[in-house]
Amino acid sequence: MSSKQIFPVVILEELLSPHTLKDFWDLHLSREPYAAPFKAQRFKNLINWGLIESILATQHGDCWLPQLGHLPHQKELATGRLTINQARENFKQGRTVLVRHAEKAHSALEEIAHNFFQVFHAPIDIQIYCTPAGQEGFNWHYDLEEVFVLQSSGEKEFFLRKNTFNPRPTFMPKDLEFEKETNRTEIRCLLKEGDWLYIPSGYWHKARALTDSFHMSVGVMPTWRLS
Repeated sequence: MSSKQIFPVVILEELLSPHTLKDFWDLHLSREPYAAPFKAQRFKNLINWGLIESILATQHGDCWLPQLGHLPHQKELATGRLTINQARENFKQGRTVLVRHAEKAHSALEEIAHNFFQVFHAPIDIQIYCTPAGQEGFNWHYDLEEVFVLQSSGEKEFFLRKNTFNPRPTFMPKDLEFEKETNRTEIRCLLKEGDWLYIPSGYWHKARALTDSFHMSVGVMPTWRLS
């Protein structure tokens, strides 16, 4: 079955139903997080070791192994290219397998990126996260992109805080200076397979896998705000 048969005309409309795109634009986009259980059911098990292996076999050059934001010291693991054996072995050792710009390496992910582009008319970046149980790939951080997290398998708990230190970032500094954030109000969101979460641009977040977890993040660069 081709990706064009798998995915609806507008993925985001299906994720938001019964709410509308206008509801999302007016109440959440670039403002507040949004989460919905069960609405991402068609993405269950889309991200798996078979898909990861097919991506790595293309010699895709944006594959990494973070753990709490740190990469391995071995030079062969810091080139951006991984073998499936390297990915699996480091996953067993507690590292997240991260594939950035995965839409460039797999046709189904390319179709998803195009689907979101048709809505936002802005650059799209799909990232794949495979995180072993009990682990965190990154500590507190924020992204420039508007992020749509689609939980494919396993369970992952997300922690979010509103960014009052740098609420509308237009570039990514080397040091995000999370220690200067005075807001301590924390939102927790548990994602199970088939659930999804929207994280606004600039929102502090981190995530911890409760079981072995596979999810994709669709990042949308907010050119309507950054230009």
